[in-house]
This record gives sequence, C-alpha cells and structure tokens, in this order.
Amino acid sequence: MISRVKRERGLMVDGNHSKHTVGYGKPPKHTQFKPGQSGNPKGRPRKSTTFDDDVETELRSAVIVVEGGKRRKMTKRRAIAKQHVNKALGGDVRSTELLLNSRRQGRFDQQDNLGALLEEFREKNRRLQTNRVAEEDTSSGLANSTSSTHTEGEKS
Repeated sequence: MISRVKRERGLMVDGNHSKHTVGYGKPPKHTQFKPGQSGNPKGRPRKSTTFDDDVETELRSAVIVVEGGKRRKMTKRRAIAKQHVNKALGGDVRSTELLLNSRRQGRFDQQDNLGALLEEFREKNRRLQTNRVAEEDTSSGLANSTSSTHTEGEKS
C-alpha cells in the first residue's frame, strides 16, 4: 500500500496499476492531451472588425450592373463612382461638389511632402553640427586648460 504522502508527491497509481510520476512538467495522465488533440482547438479568436473595415470590405465586393444593355461585373466602389459621375453630368449639384472635392483631396493626399521633409532634415543637421562644434570647443577648452596647468607644474 502506498502512503498518502508518496501518492501526493509523485507516485500515482491509476486503474491499470501502472506507475506514473506526477510533478513539475509531468501532469497526471488523465489530464494530458490525447494524441492528435491540441490544447486550443478553436484557436485564437479573430480580430474584431471596425466600421471602416466593414465599409471597405463592402466597397470591394462585386456587383452586377446593366450598362448600355450589357451586364457587367464591377466593384461597388466603381458603381458608386459611375453613378456620381452620371448624376454630375445630369446637373446634380451635390454630386458635382462631391466629385470635385474628392479629386482635390486625392491630389493633396498623393502629393509627396518631400520639400518639407528635406527642410526638416536640413534643420536637424544644422542643430547637430552646432552641437558638435560647441562640444569640441568645450572639450578643446578643457584640454588646453589642463595641458597649461601640467606645463606650469612641470616648470616649477
């Protein structure tokens, strides 16, 4: 008969009377994963989508449009753009404003800000160089003062 202490500390007897040690990194057999079974069967939950993600997904999805008597497949984004262009051509003021404003905004977004970045880089470079010159002046000033005291000490 196995004492209670030995049973709790590491020697476990199951129904088959086989001995299995239980301890750090060795869980009891009945709690171990069975072969072919993972510890996380459902996996990591998917990232929750935002409203913008949902709208973007919908705009990318395809729709069938009858255009000029022919059926064409296009994205919803393109269909909306075609509708606004056609309405603007028909005299709809709101569609015209929307199209013109979106074109202006698109141009601003597409323009690179290389000039601003270059100017920022030049300014940072100027600051670094002035800091280096100031550090060299202070370190050379200290070196001159220490060398002059050593030469004076050697003379006396």
